[in-house]
Amino acid sequence: MSAVIDLGEMRHGEDGDEPLPASPRRPPGRVARVVALGCLALLAVTGAAAPARRPAPVRVPAPAGAAFVVLADRLMVADGPSTIGRGGRGGRVVSGHRLPGGEPLWRFSLPAGDHVIGLGVAAGGLLVTSSPTGAGEPFSTLLDPDTGASRWRRPGYPVATAAGGLLLESPPTAAGTASVRAVDPASGAVRWTLSIPAQGVAYRTDGHGVTQLVLVTPDGRVAVHDADTGAPAYTGRVPAAPDGVSYRYAQVVADLLLVDGDPGTVTAYGLDRLDARWTVRVQERAGLWFTDCAGMVCLRDQVGGARTLDPATGRPAWADERWLGFAPVDGRLLAATAGIGAELDRWVLEPTTGRVLGRLGRWRITGTDREPGGLLGLRHLTGDRTLVGALDVPAAQARIRAVLPGSWDECADSGTVLVCLRPAGGLTIWPVGR
Repeated sequence: MSAVIDLGEMRHGEDGDEPLPASPRRPPGRVARVVALGCLALLAVTGAAAPARRPAPVRVPAPAGAAFVVLADRLMVADGPSTIGRGGRGGRVVSGHRLPGGEPLWRFSLPAGDHVIGLGVAAGGLLVTSSPTGAGEPFSTLLDPDTGASRWRRPGYPVATAAGGLLLESPPTAAGTASVRAVDPASGAVRWTLSIPAQGVAYRTDGHGVTQLVLVTPDGRVAVHDADTGAPAYTGRVPAAPDGVSYRYAQVVADLLLVDGDPGTVTAYGLDRLDARWTVRVQERAGLWFTDCAGMVCLRDQVGGARTLDPATGRPAWADERWLGFAPVDGRLLAATAGIGAELDRWVLEPTTGRVLGRLGRWRITGTDREPGGLLGLRHLTGDRTLVGALDVPAAQARIRAVLPGSWDECADSGTVLVCLRPAGGLTIWPVGR
């Protein structure tokens, strides 16, 4: 395998396999002669010194489908003897490595029977989410990224709050009750606990994390709690679930609580006073759901397309059948149309009108906008190569980060290196600079 990494800029609208280098600008007339004389003088000073070679890529052991996180100058990998798919794929051993050299620093083993179902970052540490094989309550463990020492371990699945806190969701017990507890991310100390009704909990978010918890019982009682203090912000009632057991829709979208009432209808309530805002008719079939489209209310189905509603009135705002999916990113919508396999054609939309703001090109997305390295796109090129692009959704631009030899499943960007996972297993650290 060649260790050469090609770098360049993505031209606006470029859709081919090959990145196009910027055309050289020729200095005119007298300026060209001055530049030439300067180059001759530089050669006279430096002699025939060879250009510095880019450091070679470094390999780090990892199984196929391994979970990994890049945090500052550390690479953390969930490896181990087995993987169980993307939802739980790291065995029971987590290891830390130094960047950019990949030197091993530490190894941490989960209790027997546990396997990793996710890695994240909290309070400057590595947050490992694990679950016993088969069925069992998930656990969250915070590790020191430099030593691998456990700072704390608590039951529950982690959910970040907008103010930097951490919520841990615990599933129902044998008695049928579930709970959410807030913990200090640095120490794991429990700040408060709430019991969750059978309907579950919905979250109000602001794009950075959870701001409020919304608890809804089948008889229509609603309690809204502050996500950081647990204090009740508002309590009230909505109509009971039509069947008396559970709602088909009971979710928070665009600062509204949506619940179903009469057959074929969904009503939106303001979360601040639980006042009814509007009612919309929906088809009574499986595969329909509401989602937050960067502040707008989108009604989606499994076929594709979107029907978008004004959150203030419930009136139709815009609709478009060509979009396969959406994701709100920094006040914009990242949309997709068919491409080649998992490499979908990515577009940036203005949420209130659906107007296309730009086209990012054909990419398979890796990473999230909340990770330090941001969103990355991967595209297979001819000659068994992979184009890696940094996707700037607010600016509707894609910048070439590297062209790597071989095929890769996922990548993470530290700012100076790319860490990428091979489909058959194994991580490689690619030095690419800034």
